[in-house]
Amino acid sequence: MQPKIKTYNYESFNIYFYSFCIFTLLMKQFLKHISAFALAFLMLFATFSFTINEHICGGVNVSMAIGVDADTCGMEVESNGFETPMFQKTPCCNDVTTFIQGQDELPSSQETAISTQTFIKAFVYSYIYVLPTVDQEKTVYKPYIPPPLVKDIQLLDETFLI
Repeated sequence: MQPKIKTYNYESFNIYFYSFCIFTLLMKQFLKHISAFALAFLMLFATFSFTINEHICGGVNVSMAIGVDADTCGMEVESNGFETPMFQKTPCCNDVTTFIQGQDELPSSQETAISTQTFIKAFVYSYIYVLPTVDQEKTVYKPYIPPPLVKDIQLLDETFLI
């Protein structure tokens, strides 16, 4: 009875390897697109200006609106002109308007500080000249195929791992 020799199909391995490489490249491009989209929205929302209107009645926030007037609670004091100033009620409601100013002018590339330019120069210099470079030599090995198993040496010598 001859033992079976197991052969490996390296073509299927190459197909899996190439599909993995293509998948990683696509994911890299996808993440670049997502990050560019997120940065564009961040830049857009950094330049927005908007108002927040709040209606506070008795110390409790009744309604809040962004960009429009807040809804009232209906308990405002109406002045009809016939009341004397001596009997006027003090209003319990208060309208608070908060204006949030966005960034109007974005800095241009010419307005960067000298320290930032110095940092960029030092960073580039350290990556190009100071850090060691690794030679990218491709070593190609033939796939190793073990020799065929003629006799099971462990059974012949009766040595087993425990």
